[in-house]
Amino acid sequence: MTFSDFARLLYPFCGGEKNVWEFVLLLVDNIIEDPPDDEKDINPLAHLSASTLEKYFNGTREPAGKNVSLILQRLDKGKFEEFIGELPYDTLNLIGNALRKYGFEVDAYEVPGKSADIFASILERQANLTTSKKAKPAPTKDEIPDTDFFLLLEANSICPLCTKPLVENKNNNSLKNYKITHIIPPNPSKEEEAELGDLIDLSTDVDAFNNKIALCLDCANRYSLHTTQDECEHLMDIKNRLYRNFAANEVLNKMYLEEQIEAVIRQISVAPPEQLSDTLNYKALRVRDKIPGSNIPLLIKTEGFVIQYYRFIESVFSQLEREGRLNSKNVAVDVRRTYDSLVTYGLTQDEIFARLTGWFRNKTNAQSALACEILVAFFVQSCEVYDALTK
Repeated sequence: MTFSDFARLLYPFCGGEKNVWEFVLLLVDNIIEDPPDDEKDINPLAHLSASTLEKYFNGTREPAGKNVSLILQRLDKGKFEEFIGELPYDTLNLIGNALRKYGFEVDAYEVPGKSADIFASILERQANLTTSKKAKPAPTKDEIPDTDFFLLLEANSICPLCTKPLVENKNNNSLKNYKITHIIPPNPSKEEEAELGDLIDLSTDVDAFNNKIALCLDCANRYSLHTTQDECEHLMDIKNRLYRNFAANEVLNKMYLEEQIEAVIRQISVAPPEQLSDTLNYKALRVRDKIPGSNIPLLIKTEGFVIQYYRFIESVFSQLEREGRLNSKNVAVDVRRTYDSLVTYGLTQDEIFARLTGWFRNKTNAQSALACEILVAFFVQSCEVYDALTK
């Protein structure tokens, strides 16, 4: 794992509102010991430009030389372990899931210590690099190259065509069951050019991230042999969906949500029938202005939840606000900002509904997925989720 891999893995979970260059400094701040009281604390990377730090984050450059040596001289893995250990348990669990896709077998409780060990090993490796360029040794048969990690993360380490696991664990070793496959072949034959037609764009970088996908060995071999236009278009659609979902997950992990929203979800889960008697008048519904009639399942589900629960949730918000336990405007802003972020990735209404449901559930430790769906429907009616359809 490179410094860039490590930084990009952690950024969605503890980057907050920081720019990526600020996050690089934050990581280093938390892996070096505090100076004596009479000395000024200077991060060894603090003198570098934001542009250089962004390159460290993006992987176009790696920290090296004297700067890394200075970090190692002040290395404090315990401090970094505390830094990661302050994150909520659910966040640690998500980081653990991400690390497992990189071949590290850890549970949530082991994440802080393992993260500190990984960071220290990255720095130690960088310190040992010479200034002369050496050919990088080829990975062993079962070793996962650094360049494959994000494609595996994108696919959730499951073949998107047949759902076989792409990586297996044996005796704490990661075994490769995948092949990184070009969607558009890098050197198409005349037969492939004739078959794929306009899908082959000579100006496109065939080695770009968006033209690669992780498939199991069987599916990769089958796809690469006599690829048809339909197969290629189908795999392009899958790649786009995987990328959208991966990007959406990163957005949701970074989004803040008022902690007190958990109290609303709890009350939805246990609301007795008599408290749901004050239903919303059908004529007052805004749902049909936002969800097209062609999406009958989502329309029926959302309308049903809104009619039955809107007044009740509205009263719960009001009660919690009177008690000083919740700010409904802040919650609405959080939901709207998250919805807007999901829209930028081109998710469908069904995908957005599911993502927001999962976001409520993960951020609040809610046991009931149904209660979270009901809350999403509430925000559809109150205008934070979905925009009015074009007439």
